[in-house]
Amino acid sequence: LISNNFVDYLYTIFSTEKVEKALSDYFIGNDDYWPGATVFWQIDKEGNIRTGKIMLYDAHTGRRVKKPYNHIHWMHKTLGLTDYNLKQCLFGEHLLFNHRNKPIGIVESEKTAIIANIFLPEFLWLATGSISNLNTDHCKVLQNRNVTLFPDANGFENWNKRAAGLVSVGKVIVSDLLERKASVEEKAQGFDLADYLLGPK
Repeated sequence: LISNNFVDYLYTIFSTEKVEKALSDYFIGNDDYWPGATVFWQIDKEGNIRTGKIMLYDAHTGRRVKKPYNHIHWMHKTLGLTDYNLKQCLFGEHLLFNHRNKPIGIVESEKTAIIANIFLPEFLWLATGSISNLNTDHCKVLQNRNVTLFPDANGFENWNKRAAGLVSVGKVIVSDLLERKASVEEKAQGFDLADYLLGPK
């Protein structure tokens, strides 16, 4: 059985029922590229798998393993798909069809989308995976939806600028929650919504 550090971490915080629902909804996978690695599948609204992002977390802290290097890899590379033309989509996009009336919450990290989904199920949580993916091309699937962006504590200004470019999508609000709540130190550390929801370690 392949272990999954991120899933092990979730089980230390939430009930088995809530974790298993989140894993099922978002199709969280395992991979042995690194022992304990997690796969976050990017599945579009048509049900097509665009790729899978392989990441390694610490099972005790829930934080990404960044030393001695940043542990991020891609499933299409692992499978050796040399002619593959990667076109990413929002993480969680496949859930849009079955949750047509829910307001949308967008964060950067896939991990944060999962945790926010458990804490705040009144929103449908999606992740950009990278600030560069917060653009019209990726967000056009959100037309006519109520969308709120939740930037990391050090990203409010940047996300505000990007939101201004999403006018064709519709009404997009940028939450200033972390901008107001986070301390100078937390902003320096890149404090995000998951850190806020989970509280002091």
